[in-house]
Amino acid sequence: MSTNDIEKIAARMEESARAAGADEAECMVRRNHSLRIEVKDGKPEGVRRSVETSAALRVLVDGKREGFAFTTAPDESVYTELARDAIDAARLLPPMEENRFSSERIMGSTEGLFDAQGLEVSFENKMLLAAEAESAVLGTDERVKQAHKPSYQELRRATAIASGGCVWSYEDSVFSLAVQAVARSAGESQAGYDFAVSRRLVDIEPGRVGQNAAREAVDLLGGLPPDTGTFPALFPPKVALDLLGALTSSFSAEEMQKGRSRLNGKRGEKLFSDVLTICDDGAMPWKTGSAPFDDERVAPVPRKLVDRGVISGCMHTLKTAARWSEAPTGSASRGALTGAPVPGPANLYIQEGTGPIGGVLPSGVLVRFNSLMGTHMMDRVSGDFSLGASGYILHGGEPVRPFRNGTVSGNLFDLMASLIGVGQDLTFYGSMGSPTLLFESVIISGS
Repeated sequence: MSTNDIEKIAARMEESARAAGADEAECMVRRNHSLRIEVKDGKPEGVRRSVETSAALRVLVDGKREGFAFTTAPDESVYTELARDAIDAARLLPPMEENRFSSERIMGSTEGLFDAQGLEVSFENKMLLAAEAESAVLGTDERVKQAHKPSYQELRRATAIASGGCVWSYEDSVFSLAVQAVARSAGESQAGYDFAVSRRLVDIEPGRVGQNAAREAVDLLGGLPPDTGTFPALFPPKVALDLLGALTSSFSAEEMQKGRSRLNGKRGEKLFSDVLTICDDGAMPWKTGSAPFDDERVAPVPRKLVDRGVISGCMHTLKTAARWSEAPTGSASRGALTGAPVPGPANLYIQEGTGPIGGVLPSGVLVRFNSLMGTHMMDRVSGDFSLGASGYILHGGEPVRPFRNGTVSGNLFDLMASLIGVGQDLTFYGSMGSPTLLFESVIISGS
């Protein structure tokens, strides 16, 4: 099924909804081709292929009443029934003036989304990428005894949306590689993990992924609980993204409007450190969050959510933008097509600093975190957290000893206000990126 095929489905489903009595209609169709390869001892241990096509229909009837219906079998025989289901659902709901569908006429760029050459690489060579990651894990250090579930994944996706008299479509690709390393010494066992994600297969470096996972595991060997106290702290990019991910929902206009974001009503206020700038850009070539339009057929609007510590933006859907009489930002996201669009980031990242972070490192004790555990339990509204942590104690910037079974606690918003250094090593893991971050102080305790 080509993009032309799903464009036809989207257009026909929109037409069917109008014929069934909808005042306006929007249909989104998405087809996913996925492949996953796991290896063990350099040979395939598990292979899974899947092809899925799904469609989501939204309608407006009787003065802005919105209804929704969904199918995983978008065959012509179900178009009328799906339209009637959506219309019936709409008539059970109250009208809302902000309900609307896109009428945009200018689509964003489709450059840097689809790696046809990468998808055409042979199965054997794709398997070898996972095998190379496994080999790199086991060859990094003699204390690394196991490479657990080295896996290669790819996704080829086609998306089409019909609304407002337009049908837009695009095709994109995503490649990823992941592996866990297990290191053992003197009866102790520690694990490390790394992964890489890109729209281009050539960007995936299996040797680096394997070595990073192995080093993370080895670095934790011999670790003891940390001393309790308040110390300056370094968060490398992969760990810093745990903080950025926890902060993301605070920039959702929907969360703000429902009173579930601490940033509601704070635009224009300086809440964070003046060295912190957070950007969201859905038009970055070859980044996995990029697309020519969001899940409501609105082109992405690159912008700063935080500008040198000042809250400067949020993420809108058409509905949340209309509620505040603001312009949409192209931030509508559905994840799976089983639900209505909600605000979500495209490529969210912390802007790099202007100088080497080594120049602002304190001369005394410093904590560097290798991993945080339990970030999904963080209170996204208040920002309060208490997380498991492991990493290294440094002195004068040099490693002294590893630690594990630590607990780091505090408040996410206060922490972002205490940022004193931002590195020049911006690293993306999928659609999120961060450089190394240096905070003035964190509270850490041993267990």
